Amino acid sequence: MQDCTINVLGTDYSIKFKEIGNADFDGKCDCTSREIKIRSDNVNGVGDFVRLQKQSLRHEIIHAFMFESGLGFSWQHAEEFGHDETTVDWFAMQSPKIHKVFQKLDLLE
Repeated sequence: MQDCTINVLGTDYSIKFKEIGNADFDGKCDCTSREIKIRSDNVNGVGDFVRLQKQSLRHEIIHAFMFESGLGFSWQHAEEFGHDETTVDWFAMQSPKIHKVFQKLDLLE
């Protein structure tokens, strides 16, 4: 996986893989700078680190879509952020499965 740019509902977001060290997160979406950062250093010795990176990236991309669709500050999250982490995790974890069903039924345009 490498740095790149994606389009989120008409807005470009840069994806950057960075060493995060001992921080307590594996990814972060900054809607003000339109940047998603994903951990590139496996400081915790995660067995399938690439899988963790992919899960983290999906999670942060969901945050970006929510921000860009007007849901940036519609939910309470630690009294400072906008998205309920349970909902974001659900979308991030289930979207590959939903995508497979949509592909099978030829529902993607």
